[in-house]
Amino acid sequence: MNVDGRTIASESHERELVRVNRALATFTRATEALVHASDEQQLLNDICRIMVEVGGYLFAWVGYVQHDDERSVWPVARFGDDKGYISRARVNWNEQSERGRGPTGEAIRSGTVQVAYTGDSRHFAPWREEALRCGFKSSLSLPLLVEGRVIGVLHLYARSEAPYDQDELHLMEHLCRNIAYGIDMQRMQFERHRAERELKESEGRYRSLVELSPDAIVVHTQGIIIFSNSAANSLFGVTASQPLVGRRLLDLVHPDDVSLADQRLNLDEASGAVEERLIRLDGSYFAAEVTSAPIIFHGVHARQVVIRDITERKQVHAQLVQTAKLATLGEMAAGMAHELSQPTNIMRMAAESALMMLERGKADGPYLVKQFSLIASQTGRMAEIIDHIRIFSRKDTGAVETFDARRSLSLAAELLAPQLQAADVALDCRLPEQSCLVRGRPVQLEQVVINLLSNATDAVKSARAAEPGRKGKVTLEARLTGPDDLLVTVTDNGTGISSQDLDRIFEPFFTTKEVGSGTGLGLSVSFGIINSMGGKLEARNMPDQGAQFRVSLPLTRGQAAPAPPPPRPPVALGEEEDGDYLPGHHVLLVDDEVQATETMAAYLSELGYKVSTAHSGKSALARFEDDPADLVMTDIRMPDGDGEELIRALRALDPDLPIVVVTGHMGATETLAATGNAKSVVLLKKPISLPQMVETLEKLISFS
Repeated sequence: MNVDGRTIASESHERELVRVNRALATFTRATEALVHASDEQQLLNDICRIMVEVGGYLFAWVGYVQHDDERSVWPVARFGDDKGYISRARVNWNEQSERGRGPTGEAIRSGTVQVAYTGDSRHFAPWREEALRCGFKSSLSLPLLVEGRVIGVLHLYARSEAPYDQDELHLMEHLCRNIAYGIDMQRMQFERHRAERELKESEGRYRSLVELSPDAIVVHTQGIIIFSNSAANSLFGVTASQPLVGRRLLDLVHPDDVSLADQRLNLDEASGAVEERLIRLDGSYFAAEVTSAPIIFHGVHARQVVIRDITERKQVHAQLVQTAKLATLGEMAAGMAHELSQPTNIMRMAAESALMMLERGKADGPYLVKQFSLIASQTGRMAEIIDHIRIFSRKDTGAVETFDARRSLSLAAELLAPQLQAADVALDCRLPEQSCLVRGRPVQLEQVVINLLSNATDAVKSARAAEPGRKGKVTLEARLTGPDDLLVTVTDNGTGISSQDLDRIFEPFFTTKEVGSGTGLGLSVSFGIINSMGGKLEARNMPDQGAQFRVSLPLTRGQAAPAPPPPRPPVALGEEEDGDYLPGHHVLLVDDEVQATETMAAYLSELGYKVSTAHSGKSALARFEDDPADLVMTDIRMPDGDGEELIRALRALDPDLPIVVVTGHMGATETLAATGNAKSVVLLKKPISLPQMVETLEKLISFS
């Protein structure tokens, strides 16, 4: 009996040893599969195969948890002959479903190992007959947990009903943790490869799109350029010896714009379009519209900068501004004619009165002084009007500056006042007493206000045509709406703006005026000017009647550019201030207007100057070569050699010769002041004051 007992115990021990060894071998082979797996599916397939071939189970499969309405479990790997068992099992983990309350569903919901015996487990009822037919006497459901969440279940089916040994269960639980970890690593590896592949594809697409872009694109990190497309290389004039890559981005920015560009260099967010002056590699400048945004470039945090050359666009815009300005002047012609006719009328009456008194012998000295002083003062008044029109009408190519907006508003009101007066429209101008410094071009702000006032006048006239006897009124008001904002409004009591036109009123070439009465450029150009100043131009209808245009401008800090000095009042001959004239100095006067030349010559001769005259550029040059003068005063537009040609020839003979340019031309002749020694060139605008002319000559000759 003892022998038989020892034999039974020995056989039991051997079976236990075989089972443990098999479990250890299964664990070892499964661990090797984890190490060598190249993807998730291969890992699951190898685990199922090892469980059958090494672990001795009849069938093994892995099901992944689905979060659909049925809470189904999808088989993703299997090994062994299940005789179609899995395809008919339709396992889920819905606790409300009979097929969801089995060992699989419980393992998913609880996250714990579930052991089931086919014959006596009540939760195995839906699959019992099918399982017994396949030879499955027991099953083991092992949850696969990734980061504390069950993602699937490893199912093992055995032909034995013997209970699973606790050590074997612990070993299998540990194996499942390793499998879950392996799945997680495979997924991370897959995501990394996918991200790398997508990044590579994305960078390929990015490079293709960037290379095909018509805009210049550069990428920089910490201000150093690491990529430039073909358009950028072309725009900046890249050569083999001078690439963009490796350069500092700020080296491509105009020195005056470097400070602002540096502030935007490494912003965390995308920046809107800004206008900057950039430098080509040959040193030339151009205007550009620049936008930038953060990107990942070759895995590095960088910033993409898109550069668009807007030189041509600015030229077109400048031409539109000039066209709109000239159109505004055309519309103002009647008012300006009236304004100029007033001093002309006074001058004519004073001259005719003086002639009559001379004929009758009653023109004594004091009377003539009074009449000629009146004529001189009215000439000065006309000179102011003409000078303002000259400045307003010429093409504005000046630099952006800080200026007092009040002066532009005041000048616009003064220029339009005659037009409003002629139309019997009252102008109410309300400007603040304190300075209102803004950034831009003074003449352009004046142009905007003139356009708004002109449109308001037309609106009032239209309303009055429909309602005779109505009093027209336009109000120009400027006020500070905060420490950093200026609001300028132009309000009228005219017809207002129709709702369908209100949305289109700032479109180019859109106009509500009759054919031939407007270009449709005024408001569009005004909108662009205010936008370039960082402001906003809006239109709205007033509650009572009429319309209001609102210009919002940001105030700036700093000092306003000096305003031009007021013209010196003309002084009649005989009332000159005492001065040290320079008798004996030789002055050459050049003008095709003989009467003007003779008048200036007589005035200078009376003061002791030696005077020579010429009436064309060529004759003046010949006279200068025969008898060089100490100073030359010349007109610009003359026949047989104009003033510009004469100045160039004189500069060749004497680079430091003092020259006074006298002109009534509204073009860009002011640039002549930059010719040669700028200190020896002075511009006088017609009509000139003779005392002012003498003062200018004295200063130039003394300086030379």
